[in-house]
Amino acid sequence: MYELERQAGHPDANSTTGVVVHLRGAVPDLAGLRDHVTARLAGLPCLTHVLAGDGPQARWTSAAPDMTRQIRAQQVDSGPEALEAAVRLLLRAPWPEGVPTWRMILLHGHEPDGFALLYLTHHAIQDAANIGAVFETLFGQRSGQGQFSVLSRDVPSDAQPPLRQTLSSAVTLLRHARKHHLWQWPDHPLSDRRDLTWIQVPSASLRTAARVGGVSTNDVHLAALAHAITQWAESAWPRAAGRALPVLVPVNLRTADEVAAPGNRLFLAPIDLPGSSMSVSRRLAHTRAVTPALKSAGHKTVLRAALTRLPWWLLRRIMAASTVPDRLTVCASHLVGRRHLHYGEAAVHRIDPIIICPPGVPMAVVTMTYGDTTSACFRVDRALPDADSLPLLWRQALTDLADTTP
Repeated sequence: MYELERQAGHPDANSTTGVVVHLRGAVPDLAGLRDHVTARLAGLPCLTHVLAGDGPQARWTSAAPDMTRQIRAQQVDSGPEALEAAVRLLLRAPWPEGVPTWRMILLHGHEPDGFALLYLTHHAIQDAANIGAVFETLFGQRSGQGQFSVLSRDVPSDAQPPLRQTLSSAVTLLRHARKHHLWQWPDHPLSDRRDLTWIQVPSASLRTAARVGGVSTNDVHLAALAHAITQWAESAWPRAAGRALPVLVPVNLRTADEVAAPGNRLFLAPIDLPGSSMSVSRRLAHTRAVTPALKSAGHKTVLRAALTRLPWWLLRRIMAASTVPDRLTVCASHLVGRRHLHYGEAAVHRIDPIIICPPGVPMAVVTMTYGDTTSACFRVDRALPDADSLPLLWRQALTDLADTTP
């Protein structure tokens, strides 16, 4: 991830990720917020370590965070647009060396009875599941590790996958690892500039469609995204029209003993979502047929073994081969927060996720379901024509799906 970031020609394509957490209530005291985070640091080694060195010499080393530098406040103008503008600007700020790579900014002024906590980190240091553990530790009720929303409960940390499962998973990965050339169009070469957009839908629209269709809410999100991209491509990107859509989906492999450990515990699994023209309900049925590997405990065990047991040089070569431009494609992720979060009397009512979109990736989309609201973050290459229509098409696909659901 550091190497991909060094290749970027613009800060838009950096590897800074995080969340915007919206709370209702009075703006808290900054000193009190710093004391609150300090009191819970012991359970969050991802906030107290830095990555030193490179390649096989890289090591996690402890580093005490300076709360006066890493937690600060910023007043913004009134209105949601002012808040989003402030977030976009803060996303481009460089990281200092030698200190833990995270920061929290208390943003206020954009609404009369509320505030936001912007949490940023580098994706090499924390993945999405790790960020979820940070907020559930800091702002959730204290409980055992088994209560975290982000655990991959069906992956033993030291399991040896059977040979038959290993071969089956290898075939699955290789079948989807072809060079597709879908996003190499000379008329519109990809850039390192990114547009960042959030859009919200009722969580009930995903949950009801998932329940009626016998699928997961992730399946619903993927089907709606494939529907939006397919509709957009008909006029804006003919190379993708009428074809299966290759998508990279991060599979969470973090176990209970790693819930707050620094680093990444995920595997980008390729799948092909249904393309061509069809109704969104039919597309959901076809999506259901291509996502079982993402949920398979046996397949996850193989992916976990690849991350933890392969020699570093071999894993590095696999990662390098999978990130060439002809194989890079849309990244799509879905997160669910199941624990009630609050700070004092102020309750969290929405979480806007922030996804990275590295060089060579045309777009990355992540959804975060928390309570009654699901928020989607679209980070899209500005070189894609009319790409600002994609979030609206995604939301419309979910609306159409709800309209066809009994």
